[in-house]
Parts: sequence; C-alpha cells; structure tokens
Amino acid sequence: MIIKIRVNLGLNTMRNIIGISLALGLILSASYTQAHHSFSATFTDDIIEVEGYVVDFKFVNPHVTVHFEVTDDAGETTRWVTEGGAATLLRREQWDNQTLKEGDYIRVSGNSTRNGSPMVSMEDINFVDPATGRVVGTPGTGVRADSPPASTPMQLANGQPNLSGAWTMRGGGRRNAGGPPGAGEGPPGAPGGPGRGRAAVPFNEIGAALQAVYDPVNDPQVQCEPPGLVRQAGFTPHPARIEQHDDYVVIAYEEYGSVRTIYFDDRDLVGGAHTNLGQSIARYEGDKLIVETTNLLGNLTGPGGNALTDQTTTLETYYRNPDVDGQSSLAMDMAITDPGHLTDVWTLSWEKFYNDGYEFIEVDCQKPLAY
Repeated sequence: MIIKIRVNLGLNTMRNIIGISLALGLILSASYTQAHHSFSATFTDDIIEVEGYVVDFKFVNPHVTVHFEVTDDAGETTRWVTEGGAATLLRREQWDNQTLKEGDYIRVSGNSTRNGSPMVSMEDINFVDPATGRVVGTPGTGVRADSPPASTPMQLANGQPNLSGAWTMRGGGRRNAGGPPGAGEGPPGAPGGPGRGRAAVPFNEIGAALQAVYDPVNDPQVQCEPPGLVRQAGFTPHPARIEQHDDYVVIAYEEYGSVRTIYFDDRDLVGGAHTNLGQSIARYEGDKLIVETTNLLGNLTGPGGNALTDQTTTLETYYRNPDVDGQSSLAMDMAITDPGHLTDVWTLSWEKFYNDGYEFIEVDCQKPLAY
C-alpha cells in the first residue's frame, strides 16, 4: 500500500538548494540495522510519502530526526517527524548539523508508524520546489567519507599496550567487524579472521523460549532507557574512546553516551548492587587489557532481543592488531557467561580503527510519537 500526503500550495520560491542525487533510501535503510532499537518496534511495512516545511532538525545519536509541518488540502497543518539513522553513520555520507535548515521544503518517503502517529521513517528524502513539486536536491553528497588512515604507537612509554584514543567503525577501506546481529544471532567472527559467519546464541530452553516470543516493541531502548553492558560495549558498531591512566582506564561510547571508569584495584567492587554496566575491575596481561564485570542487571543485548539474566558476567579482552597500510586498529573480544539463559560461553568480537581527533556526536534520544 502506498499513501501520498502532498502539500499543493502556490507558495513563493524556497532556497535554491542543489545536491548530488543518491540512493539515500538504501543508505538509510542499511543504517537501521545498526540502530539503537529495532526498526519494526516503531514502523510498519506500509510506505507513505509526506512533504512539508522543516521546523527543527536534530543531528544527534542515536537517530537523526527532522520535524516538519505538513498542510493538507483543507488547509489543516500537522507537525510530522521523520526518523533516520544514527548521526555517526550519516556523517560519513557528508551530513552535518547544517544539512537541513528551518524553512527547507522536503519530501520524505518511508514507513508509517504502528500506532498511526504523524511519523515516518526516513527511507528517502529530497529537497523539493513547493510550487512545482520538482526535486531540486538531496541532502548529503553520497560520497563515502571514511577517515584517512592514521597510526598510533603499539605501546605506551611504560611498555603497556597503547589502547588510547578514539576507535571508529572503519577507515581506509579495511573491514569493520562490528554491527549488531539480528534476532537470535550472534556476532561476526573474530576480528581479522576469514568467514565472518554469525553463530547462534547458545541459549538454554528458557532463553530460547523467551527469544522465540520476543517483540521489538518491548525493547527498552524504544523508551530511551539506558542499555546494559553487553549491548553498549559488545554489540555496538559505533565509536569508542579509551583513556589510560596509572590506576584506571576510562571507556566512553558514542552510541548511548555511556562512560565507564574502571580501576585496577577492587575499590569499586563493594556493595554488590546490580546496575546496567555492573561492577568492573581491570588488569593488564602482556599486550592485552582485561576487564572483568559482575553484578549486571538482566538486559537485552541488542535490537534483536537476546535477553540475559542478572547472573551474567563478562570478560572483555582489548588488544591491538598490527597496522596495515599505516592504519592502526583495536580489537575486543567479550566472553559472556549466563547460567540463567545460556548453555555455554557466548563471545562477541569487534575491530575498530584509530581516528585521530574524532569528536563524539551528542546523544539526545527521542521517544517515538504517542508512546
């Protein structure tokens, strides 16, 4: 079913915006596979087309949003919102916080909402002349802007592995091992290895039964609730930043804005209260950083579900891969143990790439309309 909602007003000319056409719908659709919650939690499979004047544009994570006013044939005006992919991903397509401005006239094609609210997914977006209906441009350039290859020393001056800096999804053409799997699937294989197949999560009967009836609408991230550690540190394909200090490390994440301060002694292992990020302790073993975490709340591990219990413990191993063509990379393996829902250890792995001077994008999660 295709529904068209058009504004047919004889209004004066808009800014003359000329862009380079691109298959933005494909780009944005792909970005939903790395969204903070499942696409199907909010949207249906029905395609609608809506156009109107931009009144607000938020270039933020976990989703870019555009608010625009749509006037129907009866002259009634309704404020709509379109939700796109993460700003992190769209920045690589040459978007920034000035890509859309108040007063721009846009046409958006995408999926309607499950609850009928005035919201549409941003599968395709164009600048349009409101008088003629002619497409006059497309946001972004469509040219992939990977960061230039950058190198950082393998070791710090004290001989410890150098893990400090911002580490992003990809750069210089090397493959990214990240990206959250779908429902009931595990992550790609170990970084740098061949055949990155997705292995099934080793659920026991209880875990498998819960996964079988999982509905994405029940994902806490739809309501912008904070994620659990496995989702934030293991599943996310988005950038992370590490700071190394004498007695602690700080790991910050762009996707949800979480920050962890992890000590090399047990000063934080007190009280035993369960939290989303748990209680962690770090140590170095040769050229690796090891982080052990306990006292985690039960949580979903990604948009596809895969619920774990509050018996979960994790072991993160961070290490550097050899530079290739002047580009440094960081790998992380997370071993997850949960006697409540798993029969065996489940391992998530990613590889990210050094990005000198990378700045995190603001996190401003917006709940779907009418929730």
